[in-house]
Amino acid sequence: MEFKLKTLTPIWTGGVEGKCDRLHETGIIGSLRWWYEALVRGLGGYACDPTSERKDERCELNQEKFHKAIKDGKNIQEALNEQICPVCQLFGCTGWGRKIKIIMNHPEIQNIDIGFKGEFTIKFKELKKLTDEEKWLLNETLYIIDRYGTIGARCTLKPSDKPYYRDYGIVRVEGKPDVGELESHFSKEQLKNYLARQREKFEKQGRAMPSEWPDLRYFIFAPDNGLDPNEYKQLQRLEPEFLRGEKGKANKFASFKIKKRFWGYTKADEYVFNRVCKELKKKD
Repeated sequence: MEFKLKTLTPIWTGGVEGKCDRLHETGIIGSLRWWYEALVRGLGGYACDPTSERKDERCELNQEKFHKAIKDGKNIQEALNEQICPVCQLFGCTGWGRKIKIIMNHPEIQNIDIGFKGEFTIKFKELKKLTDEEKWLLNETLYIIDRYGTIGARCTLKPSDKPYYRDYGIVRVEGKPDVGELESHFSKEQLKNYLARQREKFEKQGRAMPSEWPDLRYFIFAPDNGLDPNEYKQLQRLEPEFLRGEKGKANKFASFKIKKRFWGYTKADEYVFNRVCKELKKKD
């Protein structure tokens, strides 16, 4: 799978001494995983939080249980489904190596204080064979980033009235991505049913998802509008504990000036989500 992209604002992935000397794989793959998690949850599936301090909220493949399941007649996919979420099956977790490696091709960064600007490619090299479901989800993840979201770091430092918060992370996918052929039997509904069944298994194990985890069903996208700091403060008052976040944590909304766009999310609560949507409609 290969995607050609063009930056509309600089991309920042960090580097030595706080300089963006190149596009770092860890910065890109971390961003891809975050959107992939939100997408899986949005389709009704379970996706863990690999950064959680709680062991029961992040996946780990117990090798003894895994090999016992294989010995008992289950195939590899069935044995994996019992222990680790669809996101960890692709991106890896303790006890299970990732299925993909990212290979990026881009020209030299001209200003390491600002970040990368220009055209580049992301190629997903298969370390383990991808399923059709994983190919579709990866392609959909890049579509969301292209049409509505952002990639890389420093994206959710805004909206802010601080002058040093530049626009970061907006890209455009150029041309038709090379995702390979999907089997004719593949369908989105089958994927949703598959994800729902696996989520039910995890819930029976006591692994329910907290409402604070990003879920695409509770995202708000405005690809042609911005959100200024005062408007964001109005939103924060609707749910201060969540939308305002914690000190040192990124905002739940990101807004951009150069390319009018904002995106954000609430916790998985219909009442809060609808209140935020109602407040935003006042902008129209």
